[in-house]
Amino acid sequence: MASQSRETRQRQLAEWEVKLQKRLAFLGEKGFDEKKIARDVLVKELKAKIKESQVRLRAIGANEKQVAELAAVKAERSAKPKEEAPPKPKKAAEPAPEAKPKKKKKKEESAEPQQA
Repeated sequence: MASQSRETRQRQLAEWEVKLQKRLAFLGEKGFDEKKIARDVLVKELKAKIKESQVRLRAIGANEKQVAELAAVKAERSAKPKEEAPPKPKKAAEPAPEAKPKKKKKKEESAEPQQA
């Protein structure tokens, strides 16, 4: 259930909170003490899902806030008249650098006198 929609996450959070309350009420009627209720597997699972949804909702909220700020900046930039920048002077074609002669390797130089 990895949804990125705020509405979906809020709905899931509400469902899990209701299920948790029902489970806590059920265990309370059975006569379990707080320690035993806290160790219940379903209670732990529901609390984990609730915590995960809360974290995701905060992340979604931060993302929406950032998108809104960026949209405001973009709108501000588009509303501002463009400043005409002076045209950049075109550079004249630079001549290619002259190729330097390659140096011979020492092995080649030392090999030549032995052959002669």
